[in-house]
Amino acid sequence: MSVLYLIRHGQASFGTDDYDRLSDLGKEQSRVTGRFLASQRVEPDRVIHGEMLRQRQTAAGILAGLRQGPDHKHGREHGANREPTHEHSPDRERNHEFGTGRERDTVVDAGWNEYNAWELTGALTETDPRAKHDSKIFQTELERGCARWASGDYDEGYSETYRQFTSRVDHALDEAINAMGSGQSTIVVSSAGAIAWTAARLLGGGFDQWMAFNRVTINTGITKIITGRGGTSLISFNDHGHQDPKNATYR
Repeated sequence: MSVLYLIRHGQASFGTDDYDRLSDLGKEQSRVTGRFLASQRVEPDRVIHGEMLRQRQTAAGILAGLRQGPDHKHGREHGANREPTHEHSPDRERNHEFGTGRERDTVVDAGWNEYNAWELTGALTETDPRAKHDSKIFQTELERGCARWASGDYDEGYSETYRQFTSRVDHALDEAINAMGSGQSTIVVSSAGAIAWTAARLLGGGFDQWMAFNRVTINTGITKIITGRGGTSLISFNDHGHQDPKNATYR
């Protein structure tokens, strides 16, 4: 039996000029997640993340937290804020992560990138201007944009269609699962849309199920998937009990 931990990135920088970077809280959420995984004796053989900066920064924070261990409280010691040295490469790299002495693969896989939310909302004929700074209003506009995108009626207007998005996430999941040997574990750091689609796929759901999952996915929520002779199964979705409730964020 092998285990895949699919983790959403930490809080990003919504309402700023550059959403694709973690806030200070997002960085701490990532380290807390790593320390929690250490407390559960999770020792991943492989860490995969998408190309996006918020995904790379989250993976770095999780690895730092794993190194610190479950008893560390503040995450300010050497290495806590280090990021992987590799850039947007599809190649696998062998690393001694953060001086732990443990070898593991770190893999950049663009298949785990998020869809372009700003393209989806920008394709709407009328949008609420408050959506740029109000996350609740943005969510409403995003869901309208997703429905238009998924309809298939306007595919020529998007750089990536809904069908292309779901297909690449399917492929990324299959690649991650096929790379695991028996008894191995993998951490995948991705984003709400890709994680929500993976969960919906494993439950046999479609757009409505995806949208319902997408709506509630919390920063650094952990989705657990097991795979073995009996196939691949979703065990839990969006577990975020490792975070202090006051630090639970959605964007």
